[in-house]
This record gives sequence, structure tokens and C-alpha cells, in this order.
Amino acid sequence: MMPSKYALAMSTIFTTLMYGMALPVLFPIAALTFVNLYLVEKLCVAYWYQKPPAYDAKLNATALELMKWAPVAFFVFGYYIMGNKQIFNNAVTPLIYRA
Repeated sequence: MMPSKYALAMSTIFTTLMYGMALPVLFPIAALTFVNLYLVEKLCVAYWYQKPPAYDAKLNATALELMKWAPVAFFVFGYYIMGNKQIFNNAVTPLIYRA
């Protein structure tokens, strides 16, 4: 079950950071997702799980290595989105087709 939890957390973080500059509503949605994940895991540890999983630190180290790229994606996509003239000026550059 732990790899799927890591996959959920990583996909939420990367999706939020990549598209959050264009869709700011993703930040509260991601916060609610992590609050929900925290509460569900806390309840599962208290009432459902019987013995701890047999995982080593390799999964956590790999996830942390991949998470280093999330802020880079945020800055790259944020720069691209904020550089778009249609967001602030509402100006569309027409395309001129020549035959």
C-alpha cells in the first residue's frame, strides 16, 4: 500500500505545482487532499493496520530525489504561464496565413 500512497502524494504535488500558477484553485485542493490523506492514514494506523509494512528507506529516498524537481517544474511552467500576454492584456495576436 505504501507505493500507492507515495504515488498519490507525488502526483498531487507535481500536478499542483505544474499547473497551480494558471489554476490557483489547485493549491487549496491539494491542501485538502493532504489533510484527507493524513486523517485517513491516522485512522488506519489506529484501527486497521495490524503490523507495520516491511519497507526499507529506499522508497522514501527515491521519492525525495524525485521531489527535488517539483519546484523546478513550478518555476518553468510558472514562467511560461506568466509570460503569456493573453493572461494580463487580453490581447490575441492574429495569425496571418499566406498562400
